[in-house]
Parts: sequence; structure tokens; C-alpha cells
Amino acid sequence: MLLSQLAVVVVMLVLVTGVFAWMSRENVTEVSETEALAIARTLATTAEVRAGATRASEEHAPHPAPEITEPLQEITNELRARNDILFAVITDDRGIRLTHPRPDAIGKRVSTSPEEALAGRESVTHDKGTLGETVRAKVPIYSSTDDGTVVGEVSVGIRSSVLDADLRREFLVLGSVALVALALGVLASLALGRRLRRETLGVGPEELAEMARDQGAVLHGLDDGVLGFDLAGEVTLSNSVANRLLSEESGSGTEAVSGAASGSDSRGDADESSAGLPEVPESIRQLMTEAPEHGALRRRLTVGDRILLVTAVRVKRGEVSVGGVVTLRDETQMLTMAQQLESVTTMAQALRAQRHEFANRLHTALGLVDTGATDEARSYLATILRTGPIATPVEGIELITDPYLSALLEAKGTTAAEAGVSLAVTPDSLVLGRVTEPEDVTLILGNLIDNAVRAVVQASVQDPHSSSGDDRTSAVEVQLLSSGDELHAIVTDTGEGVAPEDAERIFEEGVSGSLQKSAVGSERSASESSADEVHGLGIGLALCRRVARRHGGRVWLVDDHDATLGGASFGVRLPGALSTTETDNEERR
Repeated sequence: MLLSQLAVVVVMLVLVTGVFAWMSRENVTEVSETEALAIARTLATTAEVRAGATRASEEHAPHPAPEITEPLQEITNELRARNDILFAVITDDRGIRLTHPRPDAIGKRVSTSPEEALAGRESVTHDKGTLGETVRAKVPIYSSTDDGTVVGEVSVGIRSSVLDADLRREFLVLGSVALVALALGVLASLALGRRLRRETLGVGPEELAEMARDQGAVLHGLDDGVLGFDLAGEVTLSNSVANRLLSEESGSGTEAVSGAASGSDSRGDADESSAGLPEVPESIRQLMTEAPEHGALRRRLTVGDRILLVTAVRVKRGEVSVGGVVTLRDETQMLTMAQQLESVTTMAQALRAQRHEFANRLHTALGLVDTGATDEARSYLATILRTGPIATPVEGIELITDPYLSALLEAKGTTAAEAGVSLAVTPDSLVLGRVTEPEDVTLILGNLIDNAVRAVVQASVQDPHSSSGDDRTSAVEVQLLSSGDELHAIVTDTGEGVAPEDAERIFEEGVSGSLQKSAVGSERSASESSADEVHGLGIGLALCRRVARRHGGRVWLVDDHDATLGGASFGVRLPGALSTTETDNEERR
């Protein structure tokens, strides 16, 4: 392992040194080229140089006159001495030298092509001329008459040896830094190796890799979500199921805690890709802190739109605590399906009873016809048309023509009547169109009606004399209205109602039962102790709101007590729950 670390350090240093060496060379070269070009530009714009090159280009003498070359030679000699350059050559428009470090070269054509500069273009090149290899910049000289004519060039050269000397200095500094970095890397590798051996208790990389593979296989092979906590209560690991259950897609609603345990299971496909550590709700962290030293703590939590069964267990190595593990099981789908199945079963029972009663009445009508009692048969059938196919305890049921809603209300009306509660449909109810989502609609309405009946029964139990002389104290009313494809409903009871401060808490999982039982003045502790007996597990309203939101609708507690019945009123809005096609409307009519 130490050799691997050292090899990595050496390779990285070589790469970094190579990159910096290349960058240093490019930088030094660029600086030299920029310096040569700047000197050439300065020299080409000097008035004496422009005048001398203009005169030489006009005369085109076989050998430039000394009165032209001597002043220019003095300028270039002074420039070379001041800037430590190899040469500064001035030519006319033919490329004939007017200055040169060697006087005998004056009057001869330059050794490298002057075409670029004479064409009015600047250039920087690395060339080899009569004075050796240089970095040279060539700049055009424009006429002193300012007519834009190119009358010569200035060529400034810097020795390649100067450039190489600068590069050697750069490389020397870079090499020294690389050696120091290598020494520090070796020391750091030795110290890191010793610490790793101490932290891993001598376990080598191969064993650690095997342990990591086993852990990944176990975590991602589970159908439940798994969260690992350290001693400080922070999440250290999670599997893909936990990431999905706690992801932002599940919402960020209020977490409600219920002390009821459950053994139900909700399976989910694990995403094999790592999504990082999820944002863990405070309720789950609190559950981990409350977990006992021995055994497990199980509670239901509502996280957003999910109902989770959470199990918290502390983990020890010997007698030393090393953290804890929390498992998450999604029970939302199973509980929703159970509620839907209950609603469908209730409707099926009502439809079977309705079919049986309707068959009996048809047999009676057939018997009257067979015996020739046509007047009695006509009167009997007219009575059936007025009252419906079956006697129902739900007042106003004839206003509801949808078979699903009618069957649900009849079934709930029978159950309510057995409990001594009357169920009625308000006279202003009107539903056009057919229900397109019967499972979800009946789940929501069935839960609200059941809760209302329980609230009425519970109120009468707490005050058995309250119903004397007042029929409204044991009643539940349902108002159903349609608006396009939206279904609106209000369920009102004569129970004790719900306190305004609990209008939102009542929709939290595990809370609705205890709040409805103790809404006005009763002690919470007494009611919570028997909440399961009266209101099940307190998940009905939470599921109702979740299903409504899935359709883009809502379920809410209407403000204050109902003015007529005096109890609680729950409102429902379900977009897309009704079909408004012409065929359906014709069938209705």
C-alpha cells in the first residue's frame, strides 16, 4: 500500500512538473517574442528611422549613402546596448540593410525574407541568420510623408541562448520545488499509512473492499429502507430504498407520530445507483434517540404523502455503543388498497341486496300480471318508480343517480342506522355525470361518513341524555354537487366537532382519532388510550387527503361548527372524478 501511494505521488509530481515546465517554456518564449516585437515597433516609429528609410527607398542607390546609414547605425547601436538584444537591422523597401552589427554587411540584402514586413504585416519568428539562431520580430517602416507607403522594415533579434538561460533558471526552480514536494509526499504517505493501519485495526485494502461489497449487497438487496446513525445522531449510510422513501418526490409535509406497531410490508424496487444521503426528518432522528438499549422501537410516521413503519434499533460492539440502525417500510399502498377494498365490498353488498329486493318486486309484478290483476300491477310498478328499487334508510337518496354513489350511501346508511344514526342527502344535492374513479371516490366519502357516524355515536355515549327531544343529535348529512368534471362534497355530523387549532393536525396519521374524540374540553390522555378502539389506527383522514391530492384535489375541515347540526364539517374537492360526456348525460336523463 505504501509503494502504491509513493507511486501515485511520483506520477503526479512528474505530470505536474511536466505541465509546469511546458507552461514555463511557453511563458518565457512569449515574453521574449513580446519584447522583440515591442522594441521593433518603437524603432520603426522613430522619426529618424522613417526619414532615413524613406530617403533610401527613394534613391535606390547601389550602396546607401553614409549620411543615411551612419545616424541610423548610431541609433541601433545605442538600442542594442540598452536592451541587450543581438541585433536591430533597418532596411529599405528592397530589403537592403541600412544598419547591421557588422558594418561590412551594410548595403547587402538581409539573409531572411523581408516580404511579410514589406507587405505591411508584422511577424515574429524563430530563424537562423548570419548572427545565429534568434527570436526575431519584423515590423514595417512607413514613409515619413504619411502616405501609408511601406519604405522598409525593422528586424530585431534576441539570442536563443538568452531564452535558453531563462528556461534553465525556470526549470531549476521547478525541479527544486518538485524535489521538496516529493520529500513531503513520502513523509505524508508514511504518516497516512500508519494512521490507516491504526484506524482499520490492521485490516488491509482487500479485506476492506470485500466488506464494502458485502455491505452494498446487503443494503441494496433489502426491500426495506435502511439508515445508519453514528453516536452523534448523524446519518452515515442509507440504501436506495431509503433514499426513495425520503426523497423530495414524497413531499415535505408535517411528520406525525403514532405509537401503534404494524407488521405490514410495502415492497419497492431498489435503485442501484447511489443517490447520496437523504434529508432525514426530525421525527425519525427523534425516534433514534428514544430507542431502548435492548430491543426495538416501532412507530408509524407520516412523511409527506407516505405512511412509514419505522423501526429503530441501537447497535453495540461488545458493551460499547457504535450507533444505531433505522429501517423504513412503506405501508401507504397497502393501507390505501385495504380502504378501497373495504369501500368496494360495502358497495357490492349494497348492490347484492338491491338486486335481491328488485328481483322480489319483479316476481310480485309478474305474478299480478299472470293473475290478470293489471290495475294492481300498474299501481305496484308506479310505486316502485317513485320510491326506487329498494327501501333505504338514507333520506334524499333519490337525488343521487350515480350507481356507485347511490350504492355507497345506501350501504353506509344501513350501517349508520344500526348504530342509531340517520344518514341523509341534503335537498340541494345534484350530481351530473358518472363517477370515473369509484375506488378513490368511495374511499374518501366512505371514510368521512364512517368518521362522522363514529363522532355522533361517541357524542351520544359521552352525553346519553343529549338526544332526547332533538333528532339532529344523531344525524349525518352529505351534500354532493358537481361542477363540470369536479365532484364537491360536504359531510356534516352532530358530534362534538373539532377544535379550530386542530384543523390541520387532525389529518396527521395517528392523530385524527384522538382529536375527534376529545375535541371540546375532554382530556387527551384518556381519549388517546382508546383511540384505536373507536377510530381504528387513525389513518383514514391521512389517506383521504393523500388520495385527493393525487387527483389534484383536497380534503379539509370546514371552519367552525356547523350552524345547523352543530358538529364538524369536512369538505372534498376531486377534479376529474366525473365523466361529463353527452352519452352519460343522456343516460342520466
